[in-house]
Amino acid sequence: MYFNRDPLIVRLGKLAESGQTGVLRVSGAVGGAFYLSEGDVLYAESKRTPEPSKWLVRPGGHPGEADAARSLAWTFAVREATVDAALELLSGGSRHSPRHRFKELESPPGDRSSGMSFAALHAEVTRRQEIVKQLSGSVTADTTVVRNPRIEAPGLQVSALQWALLIRMGGGSTPRDLAWELDHSVFGTTVEVFRLISLRLLSVAGLPASETPRASDAPSGRRHDTMSFLRAVTQ
Repeated sequence: MYFNRDPLIVRLGKLAESGQTGVLRVSGAVGGAFYLSEGDVLYAESKRTPEPSKWLVRPGGHPGEADAARSLAWTFAVREATVDAALELLSGGSRHSPRHRFKELESPPGDRSSGMSFAALHAEVTRRQEIVKQLSGSVTADTTVVRNPRIEAPGLQVSALQWALLIRMGGGSTPRDLAWELDHSVFGTTVEVFRLISLRLLSVAGLPASETPRASDAPSGRRHDTMSFLRAVTQ
């Protein structure tokens, strides 16, 4: 049975509160699923976000420092993919009116080591929604950006991820396209693209770099704490 009356976030919260184990499948343009175990969210997936990096080797059963490091990297990758997918699913619900249905399972549908409580997931998604809202005046996950032919500063330093984004730009790409190419978080890629726009290394397609807004160009009417993220990422 599909549950169309409750918003997706409400439905997920009720399942978590009652300690359910199973899978909540979501249909629609941002379709995907949440996998739960005794109320914790083990994993989430969305058609619009990549799964954990294919370059990561899932840890085996051999103990040791190397395996412990792989296990930690895998856990981080799964959690990041989960929050990335949850951001898409929970932010897109009201726009796309997705249908969702829950199927109970007798045993957990995955490894509990990378799971997180609904409260923790909801808090992180809420934080990212606020950041996405701040970034939307400059770039979204689906904005086409291009590499600028000139560097205005005498010298710039970029991170390994930022360099990977720059060399893959070609004639123009969206942060979402780049995220899929790199098996990286869509949210994280969008933030890095914003940083590159602020450095004038990228600009929105069709908009000259000189007209691309910086964080300091944002309206002054917003609260100081609201704008703190934009100031921080450009320093």
